[in-house]
Amino acid sequence: MEIFGKTLLTPEQMRAMEQMYFAEEGVKSIDVMERAAAALAALLVERFGPGKTVFFACGPGGNGGDGLAAAWLLKQRGGDAAFVLAEEPKSADAVENLRRARQAGVREIAVDSPERPDVWVDALFGTGLSRAPAGNAAALIDRMNRDQLRHGAKTVSVDIPSGLSGLSGQAFPHCVQADITLALQCAKTGHYLGDGLDACGEIRTADIRIHATETFLEQLSAAGHVVLFTKPQDYLPQYLRNTHKGTRGHVLAVAGSVGMAGAAALCAGAALRSGAGLVTVACPASIVPILQVLEPCAMCVPLPEKDGALCAEAADVLWDLRDGKSIVAGPGLSRRCAPEVLEALLAEKDGRREKIVLDADALNILSERRELLSLLDASCILTPHPGEAKRLLGRELSDPVSDARALAALGGESGCRVVLKGASRVICELPASKRPVLISATGCAGMAKGGSGDVFAGLLAGLRACEWFNTAAACEIHGLAGVLAGEKYGETAMTARNILEMLPEAFRRLEQKRDEKP
Repeated sequence: MEIFGKTLLTPEQMRAMEQMYFAEEGVKSIDVMERAAAALAALLVERFGPGKTVFFACGPGGNGGDGLAAAWLLKQRGGDAAFVLAEEPKSADAVENLRRARQAGVREIAVDSPERPDVWVDALFGTGLSRAPAGNAAALIDRMNRDQLRHGAKTVSVDIPSGLSGLSGQAFPHCVQADITLALQCAKTGHYLGDGLDACGEIRTADIRIHATETFLEQLSAAGHVVLFTKPQDYLPQYLRNTHKGTRGHVLAVAGSVGMAGAAALCAGAALRSGAGLVTVACPASIVPILQVLEPCAMCVPLPEKDGALCAEAADVLWDLRDGKSIVAGPGLSRRCAPEVLEALLAEKDGRREKIVLDADALNILSERRELLSLLDASCILTPHPGEAKRLLGRELSDPVSDARALAALGGESGCRVVLKGASRVICELPASKRPVLISATGCAGMAKGGSGDVFAGLLAGLRACEWFNTAAACEIHGLAGVLAGEKYGETAMTARNILEMLPEAFRRLEQKRDEKP
């Protein structure tokens, strides 16, 4: 199997792996808890030194037991440790480590104690949290966040910040904002999705010697698993000197409408900067002059329109125009676009379907004219944001990984590729049942601007035209361009046009990394 990056586990998978290990090795769970605690105590000393006051906020389960064990280990090393209980321990291992902590002379403080530490350890809840923290736990979460914000206290979360879903990365109203998260054995999907990108801070992984990991991951690989994608440079093309525009692929962007010509221009601009040799924009005739000023390197084909959007008569032109091209449809298209336009792009012709990226209003039209979903197959890439995904699936969303797999299944037996957009992009490749779901977490807050998705759609189509392709690598290139734009212009004021501007620099940096000597 290709190595894309590091495997991420769901909370359920982590529990299953632990149970496999306990059954096969006969190791006691309290021994593994002590390993986790030792790793935590070592991190605290390494990062903050031995002389800091550390308060451990402990919950009733295994996460609280980890915290209590680390408290007495730190105390044994001469550290200044104290613990506070959100509630009395319930698991046997946590009860035993409370006894050991008291026996070691670790101070216990009240939830409302006015004392302030240098470091808080958040050991309230683990990755399996399924309901909002309340009572003392919620008060302690607020206390940790307040001490961090007002008094400069640092916060280290055990396995995951309390109040964050280990599966989806969704934060409850009370959620710890950690400086460091120490993931136990393996990082979890929630660390790199949604609110996890903000709540986790620096993510460190502690090897707690669960030796079933390798066997378990092999079993996961056979059925598809989740991987944080980290090596886009391995998928960049290398072109021969003896090449020309006709050998670099041709992108057809079916995009734009009156009032949204900019979306078509951003899409075409990204396709041009992806390495594609030729880019043609098929758009309403009335916006052609705008596009040829905004993106003069792209060709334009004026198409029939009605109310400023492509009408049914445009489908006849597209039926002939689409042949042999990498198509992107949707940016700025508007919902007024005739559904016959999409049908002409998706339908089989002479036993062949063209490669197509479906974005924005193309996805909205699909969700409104659901009979067109039957035309989706492996040639298609869907790039919905959560609102578009909800409309396509016809239901509320659950977690991004499951939702991406469900979207891929819209392509029928062959499936289709999916990039579910968000703070991280969740990528479902083909075949979905055998390949890992990939997460691309590169990017910045400044990318949350209109037009960012249009740039991404054009980039995807352009890379597909070049006869090399990895969807996750395209996500990483787009994310890196966003980071570079944020560095140059600031995340507040940057726009999608700045992301487009930084695409060449993103490619240049990754090409340099690819060509570095090992």
